[in-house]
Amino acid sequence: MPSRGVAPARATMSGDEVKAVLARFLIPHARTVHDFRRGSTRFAKAIVGVDGGRRYLLKRRAATPDDRARLAFSHDVQRALMGFHFPVPELQLTTEGGTILEREGHLYELFLFVEGDRFRRSGGETRESGLFLARLHKTMSGWSPNEAAPHPGGYHGSRTVAASWSRVWSGIHRADAAADEVGARELIQTLRERYATAHSHASAEIGGQGQGTRTTVIHGDFHPGNLLFVAGSPVVMIDFDAVRQDHPVIDVANGCLQFGMHPVGDKPVGEWIPTLNLMCVEGFLRGYSLSHALRLGVKESSIVASLMVEASIAESIPRIAINGTFAGRPGIEMLRFVEAKTRWLWDERDRIATLCASCMKG
Repeated sequence: MPSRGVAPARATMSGDEVKAVLARFLIPHARTVHDFRRGSTRFAKAIVGVDGGRRYLLKRRAATPDDRARLAFSHDVQRALMGFHFPVPELQLTTEGGTILEREGHLYELFLFVEGDRFRRSGGETRESGLFLARLHKTMSGWSPNEAAPHPGGYHGSRTVAASWSRVWSGIHRADAAADEVGARELIQTLRERYATAHSHASAEIGGQGQGTRTTVIHGDFHPGNLLFVAGSPVVMIDFDAVRQDHPVIDVANGCLQFGMHPVGDKPVGEWIPTLNLMCVEGFLRGYSLSHALRLGVKESSIVASLMVEASIAESIPRIAINGTFAGRPGIEMLRFVEAKTRWLWDERDRIATLCASCMKG
C-alpha cells in the first residue's frame, strides 16, 4: 500500500522576528508567544499574550504584488465590517496608523484573538451558519471599496486548477514512485473533463469570470473552520484571505458542500463517504433563505451542484500537483475519492437544484 505521505512543512516565525514586528504594533508588552498551527501551512501564525491577559493572532505572508493587493482589499473589507458591527476579529493598528506591516519581504497583520468553539455538526449550527453567510452578503451589498478589488479568482474557472493538470501525475509520482500511472492518468483526465463540463454549465448563469448581474462581497472560503461558535451559534467569521466581490451563489454552493460533508476523522480515504448529507445541505440553505432579499432564483439553484463539482476538484487538484498528497493522504487515493464524489454530485444535480429552489421559496 502507498504511504500516508508527508504533509508540507508549516511556515514559522523566529522569536527575534516576532519581537521586531510586535514593536511596530500598538499593543501592550508581549509576555508569551507560541506558534498557532492551524489553517494554511503557507502563512506563519503566532499567538501573542500581553499584559492584562489579552491575546492576539499574528499572521505573516510573502510580500508579493498579488499578496499585497489581496491583503489591502481584505483589510478594506474587514474595516468596513467592523464599522457595520459585523462580528470579525478586530484588526490592530501599527505605529504608522495602518493595519498592514511590511518588513524584510513579508507582510504582517495582527488581530485580537477571539475565543470560540468549533463546529459540532448540529442541525441548528448548520442552519444558523447559512443565515450568518446571508448576513455577510446583505451587510456588504452596495458597499464600495477603497482598494482595488482582486481578480475574482476562487474555484469557479480557477486559473490555478488550469495550471495544475499537467503537474498532477508528476506530483503523485514524486511522493509515491510505485503509484499506478495508467490509473492515475485516467482519473486526472476524467476529473479534468468533469471540471470543464461543470464550469461550462455554471458559467451559463453567472458568466465565465464568475461575474453576474448580482454581486456582493463574498467570503470566498466559507466553511465550518472559518466560523467560531458559542452555545451552538456562529458568533464570529474569520479568515478573509479569499474575500472578493463576486456572485453570492459562489459562497452558497461552497457552503452546501462544506457543511454537507460526512465526517472523516482518522479513517483511511477508502472508507470516506463520497456523498453529501442532504439534510445538512437543506438546513444550510434554509438558514440562508431567511434573508429574503438574497434568496437564489431558479437558475441560480440549478447550478449549485455544478459549482460544488468545481469546488471539490479545485480544493484537491492544486495541492496534489504540488505535494503528491492531500492533507497527508496519498494523491491517487484522493483522486479516486474526488472522482466518486463529483460523479455523485453531477448525477444528483437535478435533485440538488430542486432542493435548493424549494428552500429558497421558504
